[in-house]
Amino acid sequence: MVELKKIVETLNLDECARDLDLYVMILEQDKVVYLNKVAEENLGYTKEELLEKGIGGFLAYHPNFLTELKKELLKKHKHKTIIKFLTREGKIITLEAFFYKVELTPQKIFILMVGKDTGELTELRTKIEELEKNQRFSEFLRSLVHDFNNILQNTLKYLKNIEENVDKPEEVKRYKFLAEKTLKSWIDLNRLLIDYTKGIRDVLSSQLEMVSFLKNNLDIFQIIAGPKIQIQLSLGSLVNVFVPGEETFWRYIFLNFISNAKDAIEDEGEIEIALSLKTLEKKYLIIKIKDNGCGIPEENLEKIFMPFFTTKKESSGLGLFLVKNHITSLGGKIEVESKVNLGTTFKIWVPALSVTLLSNPLINPNVNSGNVPALSVTLLSPLKKSEIKKLNIILLEDELEILTSMQEILEGEGHQVWAFSNYEELEKNLDKISSPDLLITDYHMPGIKGFEVYQNLKQKFPDLKVLFLTGDLLSLAELPSFKLLLKPFTVEQLLAKIEEVML
Repeated sequence: MVELKKIVETLNLDECARDLDLYVMILEQDKVVYLNKVAEENLGYTKEELLEKGIGGFLAYHPNFLTELKKELLKKHKHKTIIKFLTREGKIITLEAFFYKVELTPQKIFILMVGKDTGELTELRTKIEELEKNQRFSEFLRSLVHDFNNILQNTLKYLKNIEENVDKPEEVKRYKFLAEKTLKSWIDLNRLLIDYTKGIRDVLSSQLEMVSFLKNNLDIFQIIAGPKIQIQLSLGSLVNVFVPGEETFWRYIFLNFISNAKDAIEDEGEIEIALSLKTLEKKYLIIKIKDNGCGIPEENLEKIFMPFFTTKKESSGLGLFLVKNHITSLGGKIEVESKVNLGTTFKIWVPALSVTLLSNPLINPNVNSGNVPALSVTLLSPLKKSEIKKLNIILLEDELEILTSMQEILEGEGHQVWAFSNYEELEKNLDKISSPDLLITDYHMPGIKGFEVYQNLKQKFPDLKVLFLTGDLLSLAELPSFKLLLKPFTVEQLLAKIEEVML
């Protein structure tokens, strides 16, 4: 320790760090062997409470921090990271810190931490972002006035052309079409202006519960898609999730994507809407909208969010431009992937304000439940032990994580389970299945409907009963409710439905 004191005194660390308001600590074998006045005063602990104690006891949300830090310092002598300390009062201090490996001898190695509180910087960054938003809005309004003038000018020109060619039906028809298309651009611009001004005042302060919104609007989306296109809704393990924005705002966004997907699908096809969570610096809801339409050529992918870009005759070219600006105003972003003749996938990232998950991650085991203190997470009631008789069950589910999770739960209840991820695999193993009581299958399996699977198996096992799983509300109209379990569901609901089916 004499060596350490000499180093501190020589470098004059205390005075230098106090002048710059820096937190300084020195670690040896995970223990704090030195901390400066800034760290001592702001953390609220005395030196006696911290010295010779493991630093892990004072960290927030970083159970593997020291292990990861040592790995990084093996690669290089310096490592920059964000570290969170828990003060005596229970507050969290976030530091942007540099860690240095100080090797006096091969046996005497210290880690020096120098950090700066980022709380004020974070607050300042938020204020700057708000100013930038308002500035962008002002610039947008100026460009909007210019666009309105162009639209008015073009509309007047087309009306004059109609007047001059009133005795030429084909010319009148052509100019009428051009005028209508131009007026559609006006309507979209007007909607954009209203939504933007509304967004500044109201939209950012509004909240929407996305799960119930999708369930309540699925019939509208299906009408827009038409009878030849099936909309699939996958809610994962989400019971509810609140996001910024209001209902009309979000309905416009979804209808835009569904209308585009319908245009891309030439005949029969599918549109999948799926929800999942992802934690980065904060928790996000990811809304995936996927179609199996004609796809977008690679050279157009960079252009689709540009105003007035379109490849369709009767489009204003403002739809995706509007949508992207809406999502960006909420603190989100949009990603797109597309392959010609295979389809397009849009991913909307939007902040998740609060979330309720199923008590067992049965429907979507990939949900990231990282510890984010600002996020409210509620779990449903625990599972009650099922009292139904032990069954022989065929389980058919194309998502492997869900298949495994369901198999473990059902076998834990004492049931015999034959689990398959696709129908071909099930067919190959039919001879190994004896006296099954129940088929549990996703209603929309790749290449085959769950109802067809059940009809095929009934030929071999006449007494077989069935339970269909689906996230598609429209399936309720196709099947008796007692044979259908709507996703998402709890384990308790699954076992209760099995009991109902087997009565």
